[in-house]
Amino acid sequence: MANFVITYDVNGPRPSHKEMDDFLKALVANRGRILETVWWVDYRGTAAELRDRVKTILGPEDLLMVIEAKSAAWTKFLVDGNALVKAWANVA
Repeated sequence: MANFVITYDVNGPRPSHKEMDDFLKALVANRGRILETVWWVDYRGTAAELRDRVKTILGPEDLLMVIEAKSAAWTKFLVDGNALVKAWANVA
């Protein structure tokens, strides 16, 4: 497993932000929202494979970036920072 950061902008009528949330929750078990449209996910595969999975829900006007993350530093998130630290340590 590897740590990835997914960030996106939904610019069309679909998917909604709720649909994106539900999609990412179904895609990976170990994940957390970092910022409004930024997620950390634990994914077994490459950044390109994860991008290809996520882009299946997006429209042609939507934007997406998937980054494999090896280390990180932060102040605070929308998710519990301690839970993120533990999850990060388990897959790093």
